[in-house]
Amino acid sequence: MKVKLQVDLRKLIERGDFRTLKMLLEDQDANVVYEMIEELQTSEKAIVFRLLHKELAAEVFSKLEPDEQIELIRMLTDDEIKSLFKNMDPADRADLLDELPADVVTKLLSFLPKSEREQTIEVLNYPENSAGRLMSPYFVYVTKTMTVEEALTKVRKFGKDAETIYTIFVVEEDRTLLGTLQLEDLIFSDPDTPIEEIYSPDPVYVKTTTDQEEVATIMKKYDLNAIAVVDNDLRLVGIVTVDDIVDIIDEEATEDIHKMAGMSAIQTSYFHTPILVFIKNRLPWLIGLLLLQSVSAFIIHKFESVLAAIPIIAAFMTTMVDAGGNAGSQSSTLIIRSMTLGDVDLKDWFKVFVRELIIGLIIGGVLGVVLFVRGLLISNNLLVNLSAGISILLVIIFANVIGAMLPFLGRLMRIDPAVMAGPLITTIADLGGILIYFLTVSAIVNIK
Repeated sequence: MKVKLQVDLRKLIERGDFRTLKMLLEDQDANVVYEMIEELQTSEKAIVFRLLHKELAAEVFSKLEPDEQIELIRMLTDDEIKSLFKNMDPADRADLLDELPADVVTKLLSFLPKSEREQTIEVLNYPENSAGRLMSPYFVYVTKTMTVEEALTKVRKFGKDAETIYTIFVVEEDRTLLGTLQLEDLIFSDPDTPIEEIYSPDPVYVKTTTDQEEVATIMKKYDLNAIAVVDNDLRLVGIVTVDDIVDIIDEEATEDIHKMAGMSAIQTSYFHTPILVFIKNRLPWLIGLLLLQSVSAFIIHKFESVLAAIPIIAAFMTTMVDAGGNAGSQSSTLIIRSMTLGDVDLKDWFKVFVRELIIGLIIGGVLGVVLFVRGLLISNNLLVNLSAGISILLVIIFANVIGAMLPFLGRLMRIDPAVMAGPLITTIADLGGILIYFLTVSAIVNIK
């Protein structure tokens, strides 16, 4: 259906049947319009944007990738750009301005009324990925001195433009945050009841500088559909709603996946990211891991005499490397995920250490027996097979503990724990595994 609509739009544009095209786009949801135009050429998208009413156009524009937005800005007239920019949410404006050259930023800001220009500049001054960048200034608030009837009148007046009316914020006259009030409490209360008697004090809130990932965690923890954003004086300056958080969870999960794969995070979709960006984000990691992995050559060189004396031990080397890497990756993934969900804190490191030690001992013991039995199929040297079995036990214990502890080290050093996973864990476990294996074989077989 989506492909058919895109084909139909292209045919309508080619025929110049803009009346039918406009009728097709009217009253559509922004997400539907975005999907309809997603595969169109930028020049074709520009035609579609000229036919959309200004609010819908601004909403669809904010969903485009940065490179598409920049191309459209080059194609549209100043009046069309002005209409789009004025109707965008302040947070979306800030995201767009981050991607543009300074002269274009100055030009776009000049299109805004003074109050909105100051508001947009204020959002730009907040740290990237903070609540200040994410928040919306469109919300309903009341004072505790109001009555229910007065509060409902304000909801009717300003609620249409607000991000949500289900959570209403209660403030002092200077907008210092006092509490929250649910719409249902207003509806079912007597009109003359003072707000002071029905609102919930001590609200959950975040500051403008709070990281967006922490905002998502707090909203999930308290099951909120909206959360207040305050400045350093606890004055209410904006709100973050649950639909914003869904996007943030997706963004943060994508970022963690990229880091765990051993590459820098990418903010744009695959086909909208230039090849050089992929190379720049991936190559430094691969070079670093290659150099780290090359340490294994020094380890093997150190134990050349052991390999020369019993060549069959080379058959178990890849097993040690793979098993250690797999166990370390499993352990680090579990701990990083638990840290993200808030189940594990920095202070829990020793509990995790003990648990992973026990888990590694049991899993390693089972794998050691399996490897010993399998070893009988390729070698009748019981000491070599025993060395392999004991080695795999030690390797699994080592990999499990290292995989669990490195995310704690990352958190302690204020590094994203996701960096301490994937290829990095695998490489360290590989090096540790091969060293443990040769040391164990040397000790048991008694070769110096």
